[in-house]
Amino acid sequence: ILNPKCITMGELYGEVNMVTQEWRDGLASTIMRRAVNDETPVRKWTVFDGPIDALWIENMNTVLDDNMTLCLANGERIKLKVEMKMLFEVMDLAVASPATVSRIGVVFMTPSDLGWMPYVTSWTQTFPESVPDAVKVKLIALYENCFQKGLTFQRKRCKEPVGCVDIQLATSSAMIFQSILFGPESKVQFETYAEKPDLLERLVEKLWYFAFVWSIGGSCQAQDHEQFDDFAKEMMETSGDEGSSIPLDVPGMGTSFDYFVDCTVEGGKFVPWRNIVPSFKYQKDLAYTAILVPTEDTTRFSYLMRTLITVDKPVFVTGMTGTGKTVMVQNLLRSLEPYPDEGGLAVVPTFMNFSAQTLSLITQQAIESKLEKKRKNLLGAPAGKKCIFFVDDINMPLVESYGAQPPVELLRQFLDFKGFYDRDKLFWKDITDTMLFTGAAPPGGGRSVVTPRFTRHY
Repeated sequence: ILNPKCITMGELYGEVNMVTQEWRDGLASTIMRRAVNDETPVRKWTVFDGPIDALWIENMNTVLDDNMTLCLANGERIKLKVEMKMLFEVMDLAVASPATVSRIGVVFMTPSDLGWMPYVTSWTQTFPESVPDAVKVKLIALYENCFQKGLTFQRKRCKEPVGCVDIQLATSSAMIFQSILFGPESKVQFETYAEKPDLLERLVEKLWYFAFVWSIGGSCQAQDHEQFDDFAKEMMETSGDEGSSIPLDVPGMGTSFDYFVDCTVEGGKFVPWRNIVPSFKYQKDLAYTAILVPTEDTTRFSYLMRTLITVDKPVFVTGMTGTGKTVMVQNLLRSLEPYPDEGGLAVVPTFMNFSAQTLSLITQQAIESKLEKKRKNLLGAPAGKKCIFFVDDINMPLVESYGAQPPVELLRQFLDFKGFYDRDKLFWKDITDTMLFTGAAPPGGGRSVVTPRFTRHY
């Protein structure tokens, strides 16, 4: 599997170095040659997992028709075998030429065919054994009764600064729920609930509601929070068994976004964020720009991000310019640097900024330079730690004439498959214990819309 848009055309098919006049092999031609030399009758699939554009796919025309030959710029011709097949995984064919479309069979997957429920069902199968079965049953019921109503309301009435797909919101709510109920830093003791199944059910309902509000409501703009909150409270009151209400005890003051679930209380309890805002201590040695006065907002966002780090769920922070996204994330990641016994998560933070001229090669070198080499084909964080890369202004790189952003495609390949191809030796390198955090202002004014295939991971 390779992403043709996160590398240049020369790196894909090979090119002549203008200074030394040496031929340098490309990634696709290397993979093809390797497959041709393999004598076994096994089928070999090459998957091009990235946007098609009229430039790189044009060189594939002789491969895809009856000739089945890849012609390279140095005059070499690679004759493909019958066992070799191509698969192009794309979001749309908006910029593909008719020459390409006529040569391949196109299969369209309708988003509504699968939906988000199979994800939820399979997610509940992965729970640790300590989690009682009653939790799974209750969860499935809550998702079936309430989640789709929330999605429908949000799509009709609310606006998302960065668009999200349905399954992404279902994944987010599942991960928030998991990180609090039985993540590595969970404070829930299931043994204490062995005799009190009804209290455990109450706790699950409250935590699910919290995750529901922060996944579907969390991606909306702030103006819509109030109407979404009214809808969510009303929906929970009318969607119990046989129309009975679910007593959530969400306090009436403020919105649901102003409260979190205190799991140390049996059955859970909604507590306002302002109760846990840390006190501000002035430190003389800090630069003026690095001083952060904790508020209700920084507390709740830091709490969510911290819990999501424990279950390896990347986070995308968006908001208008000057709202303090970068400062808040930097502050949180620096506070997690110490070892766990000192109150941290043993995190190694790295901060990167994208600009209009950012190249995918420079991005890959920057990431690899911060990681340790464990083996020839394995990179990762220092032992016992976790590397977190915070990429700011992710939507700034220049959009090519066909709509792709190579640095973003590179990071998408990393999120999809947890690795990169080595740019010189052209072999695959895995990356472990590494996470990606992203910040960006909404599209507009030099910022472009990032492909949903990338943002859906967040």
